[in-house]
Amino acid sequence: MHNRKYTKYTSQEPRQLQDYVLDPGPLSTCNFAMNTLQVDGFSQGDGIVFAMKSKETDDNGVKITSLGFHVPAATTQNVDFQVYALKKEGYYADPNRDTLNQGVAYDYRGNAQIDEWWERISSGTIRKSDLIASETNALDFYNIPFDMFNATDIPPNGGVRSFYISTALLYANLILGNGVNDEQLLVGYNDPAAPDLLVGEGASGFSDTKFMYKTREFVGKIIYETECATEVPSVSISPSTSKPTSTPTLLPTTSHLPTETSMPPTQPAGAEAAILFPLLKCDPNQATVPQEVQAAVSDQVTYTMTEGKESGDFSNFESAVLEAKVICVQRRLTGDSSQHNRLLPTQSSAMQFSVVITGEYRSLDGEPPDLGPVVEDSINADAAKFTKELKARSANPLLEQAMEPQVKARTLDNDELEKFKNDAFEVTIRAFPSPSPTAPPQDKMKTALLIVILIVSGVMVVLASFLLFRHAERRAVENRRKKMEMKHISDQRVSALKEDTLKQEWEKENKMRMASNSWQKMKNESDYPPYYGGAPPQNQQHPHARDHHQDSYEEDQLY
Repeated sequence: MHNRKYTKYTSQEPRQLQDYVLDPGPLSTCNFAMNTLQVDGFSQGDGIVFAMKSKETDDNGVKITSLGFHVPAATTQNVDFQVYALKKEGYYADPNRDTLNQGVAYDYRGNAQIDEWWERISSGTIRKSDLIASETNALDFYNIPFDMFNATDIPPNGGVRSFYISTALLYANLILGNGVNDEQLLVGYNDPAAPDLLVGEGASGFSDTKFMYKTREFVGKIIYETECATEVPSVSISPSTSKPTSTPTLLPTTSHLPTETSMPPTQPAGAEAAILFPLLKCDPNQATVPQEVQAAVSDQVTYTMTEGKESGDFSNFESAVLEAKVICVQRRLTGDSSQHNRLLPTQSSAMQFSVVITGEYRSLDGEPPDLGPVVEDSINADAAKFTKELKARSANPLLEQAMEPQVKARTLDNDELEKFKNDAFEVTIRAFPSPSPTAPPQDKMKTALLIVILIVSGVMVVLASFLLFRHAERRAVENRRKKMEMKHISDQRVSALKEDTLKQEWEKENKMRMASNSWQKMKNESDYPPYYGGAPPQNQQHPHARDHHQDSYEEDQLY
């Protein structure tokens, strides 16, 4: 048995793959391959830098033995590549970044530091003849041969190692809102010791200018060493009828299959599932599900089955959507005909899928595969997460209205699996419940909140009415006060006018009286006869003969 041991930096031991990995490597060790989840949104760059992390429970660490990636440019010309590993453990840059994307404590990105901090673990030239078909059926995938790759260790118990690939490869834009050093989605054999692939950054030319790096996901394959299922048997290359010798030959086996006694062979397994997504709202004219939504559901089911802890002894899952439809039922209110356009607040529409899931089953106790309950348990284990990841695969408006799914599944027998392979399978289980489910139970909290709102609204109406009444009363009082003031002012004006009139009349009468007195005086003076000298008559006093003392007195008064 080959045990993984943690050694620093790199090693170059010969390796081989288990039977469930398509890429056979050198002999003497065994390897697993994990693929990144194939999604849309690819873009081409000149390189990518990223990190890988071992599981916290892994006491041995992980040894990366090869990498694979897409190189579309190699279909028309030769392309050089280099792969580097950070000499020290840890991230290639401090996860804490400043505003210019520079690591706060340390940052090993850039050509100026590549010779000091990075070790080249692989390099070469990619030719068109070196390319193979990938999961997307594009002939642009390159897998680095084992003998061209220096195996590199990832430290145990959550240890981190950073890698940098320099070539014209494809990487992916982010999905699910991931950021740098978040875990990427991987599909492959359900190995609890598989390393975590972390989101990296596009490293065009490995620039020393840090803000040039953009968050990107590695697209391709990582291959790592694992414990072999059995000891490597001693069998010659050519068949032999003689008994095996007690001493192994120098040549190890060329077969990658484990022996029958140590590991039972796999057998096909399948299940038929009905998945129903209640919809918040729908279009009555839409009855079909777009192909992109069907593909997203198929991929998410495959990923959930692969990553789920409930999968157990099952592996190599594939999913296919056989039927998909939308049922949109608009239920209207009864009773008041004036409200016939209002819809009931119940969920009456759904999106239904009939899916077939296939895989391989390796039984250690001889029990036949029972995949149906495993499908239900895998999806129902975290239905909210299943829905969230599904929506991240497609931005279709119909999928945005989907709620958490309801799942019902059953196990397929060998005859049904054979019919499915020959495209003769007929769907026997369909989504549930009916497209017009009953109204959800009333939320007591919402009812209490509604009552409180009504009470508060009533109090506000009363207060508003009181304030309006007070305002109106104040305006009336103000108007009365103004009228009284105007009346008082008017009375004052009338009184003043009367007083002025009386004064004017009095002055007029006084003037008339004075004029009359003056006329009378002049008349009296005119009654004296003219004076021509001599003694005045006895009955007449000369006007100039006034009392001298009176004149003196009047003069004194003047002075």
